[in-house]
Amino acid sequence: MKTGELYNGMRVLSSYHRKGGVGKTFLASTIAYLLATGGPNGKGKKRRVLVLDYDSQQDSSKAFLKMDAIPGDDEYAAPLHPEIDEIADPEWSGRNTSTDILFDSPVYEYPTAFDNIKVLPSEGNVDRVLALTPESDRLVSKITSHMRDWFSIPELADDYDIVIVDNPPSKSPVSAGMLGAATHVIIPTEPEYDSIDGVPMLLNRIDRINEERQGNPLKVVGVVPNKVPSKSRLTQKDEVALAKLYDKNGPTGKHMSRFWLQQRNCYRVMERPSVDETHFNYVHNHLAQKEMQKLYELIENSLWGSDA
Repeated sequence: MKTGELYNGMRVLSSYHRKGGVGKTFLASTIAYLLATGGPNGKGKKRRVLVLDYDSQQDSSKAFLKMDAIPGDDEYAAPLHPEIDEIADPEWSGRNTSTDILFDSPVYEYPTAFDNIKVLPSEGNVDRVLALTPESDRLVSKITSHMRDWFSIPELADDYDIVIVDNPPSKSPVSAGMLGAATHVIIPTEPEYDSIDGVPMLLNRIDRINEERQGNPLKVVGVVPNKVPSKSRLTQKDEVALAKLYDKNGPTGKHMSRFWLQQRNCYRVMERPSVDETHFNYVHNHLAQKEMQKLYELIENSLWGSDA
């Protein structure tokens, strides 16, 4: 079976790194926007995208939905579904999070300001998943198996071309289980030691996953350097880090993207939720547009190839 036939042809892209702050959410939300709108120039195929947010920081959720603040808490609750009056389901509370999938609860994706993007937000405290089983190794395989079954639902591929998973920054059973169910993974990294040091370990984990998936390997779209200083501000440490990543004889060399994303003010979040494309501020910066075009082409060519 080819990867394209897995999940009835639907792709599942995991944005993943074990370290926080490297750009997983930035990539997840930006790739969702790029695919849904046909790239920076809007001339590409507009893909139907579902974003699953499993990051406890809930930033992908807040990128597209107006989450409900919980008084006295540092987490947000999923908002009431806008179609609550139209969906007749007595077992449904009217709110959904991505974690509901793992508990076989009724799930209704949230529409966003973008026609081709829907979201299942993070509930913040995803640790309740640990209640599924006390043994972490069994929990990883259970999550992977459950998500593979969910991704295989024929109606899901009828509605979406791709599911983008924003994983938590940890080695938790949730992130490991989700990674095992993906068809593709993209790995952001900063040009600093702790960030690049984790990349080979993640690639080793992918190799272990693929030992059990030789017919349908988890494909690495690329390792993408993020938050790279401009040439005038690039330090010797930055240069050493980038050289290590791009070393053809090293463990990461063959997976490196042919571009990197610079640290730009236009990539910083100005407002949430993103109610229109102006909130993806890079659309007004020609240098950022070029970077986004390269990112868009990397995803399209890696996931759809000649079908792009």
